[in-house]
Amino acid sequence: MNKLKKLFKNYYILNDISGILFWDNATNLPSNSITSRSEQMTLLAEYTDKIFRSPEVLNEISVINSSDLNEIDLKNLRLMKNIILRENSVDTNLKSELVKQKLKCEHLWRKSRQENNSLIIEKDFNYLLSLVHEEASQLSQATQLSPYDSLISKYDMDYNSSKIDGIFSVIKSEIIPQYLNSDKIKDPCVFHSSISEEKVLEDTKKKLEILNFDFSKGRIDQSHHPFCGGANDDVRITTRFEDNILETLSAIFHETGHGVYEQNRPNQYLYEPVGQSRSLSVHESQSLFYENHIFKSHSYFLNFSEIFNKNEDFIKSFNEHYHTIRSNPIRVSSDEFSYPIHVYIRYEIEKIIFSEKIQFQEIKSLWNSYYKKFLDIDIDSESNGILQDIHWYEGIFGYFPTYALGAMISSQIKYHCPFYEDFLDNPSEQNLKDITSWLSTNIHQKASLLSSDEMLQNISGEKLNSKYYSNHLKDRFIK
Repeated sequence: MNKLKKLFKNYYILNDISGILFWDNATNLPSNSITSRSEQMTLLAEYTDKIFRSPEVLNEISVINSSDLNEIDLKNLRLMKNIILRENSVDTNLKSELVKQKLKCEHLWRKSRQENNSLIIEKDFNYLLSLVHEEASQLSQATQLSPYDSLISKYDMDYNSSKIDGIFSVIKSEIIPQYLNSDKIKDPCVFHSSISEEKVLEDTKKKLEILNFDFSKGRIDQSHHPFCGGANDDVRITTRFEDNILETLSAIFHETGHGVYEQNRPNQYLYEPVGQSRSLSVHESQSLFYENHIFKSHSYFLNFSEIFNKNEDFIKSFNEHYHTIRSNPIRVSSDEFSYPIHVYIRYEIEKIIFSEKIQFQEIKSLWNSYYKKFLDIDIDSESNGILQDIHWYEGIFGYFPTYALGAMISSQIKYHCPFYEDFLDNPSEQNLKDITSWLSTNIHQKASLLSSDEMLQNISGEKLNSKYYSNHLKDRFIK
């Protein structure tokens, strides 16, 4: 087992290096350096791929006697076998070609979005999609899952499309009808800050330290699309400054939730499978807890607004953006009530992509028709429509469901966190520390030692139940 752990440590360190290169690609890479970066990341991916194809690894797996292992290492072994199966199921040449095409499409996406012109990327996207179809086919053969479920399982091993359909039924049966029948704001008040970006970041960082983000092992930068990345003990979060400062701040708190989770995984298992985050759904539950249940709560925001001298227009903008149902075509700019509908649309389209193998023009047509059907929104530009998210142009499919699953998990956590009501009454530094300490103990430190439902069972006495999410949305939006 020790040999396997050493090999897995090497695997995770190589992923760390890739994480730093990816962060640099999104924040600092000169525009004409993409070719050399592509070569670097392709070579790194090839080295990573070789780890689990070696006879040494396969031999170690075959000779281990599970009866000699303790409970932790039994879980480690199960996760190791799953990872090795996945890594070895996809052809090496296909992996290399995917890395190259993903990097190419990411840069083309930036240009396409900026110029509101999908023709720039359509051909390359369709080629990337063909590579993803082949990847899904190879994964499917190895895992005995459907092609789409095999992609979902890359991001969440605990839920497949059948389970997600059941969980998302609340979106279709309750949230969408309530949204369509609600009074909505189309143009909420936008507060324009006169405070410099540098000053906003400096003051916000002080707030994030109280929320348990360790800047001695992390940092904030700006990128075209907010994300959390980096490496163990070197967590990199990014944001982008928008015309609406609330969107910038919301993104910072969201990515901080991801970052705090990464910084508080169990040190003794940091380079072992059991020490990795359980899934992107659980990860998203932490980012959304920080964003929705801390930053967007009335009591905390009034405290936070001291940075802007408790400006009345700032607070008005907050109420209209985060405690009012709005009509907005952009997922990341939407209110919490309509947000799961944005995710639901992408999920339904992804299912069709992999069942019918449709390409860009058909995907765009579905996108526009679903936005009209489920959100009553006419898409006025490609940048506000099919080009708004980076995920598909990075070859990432099966990821979007984790956003709504994470929102549901975060709501279930909120209703069972013993310190949350005290926090709402008084968002003091001590009450915030009580919450973050509880999250660390009950979620972050559990890493992959527990499944999502096991973690929720320990916290709430039941598996994931969408009623908590429905209750949260009603509490916040239905007056």
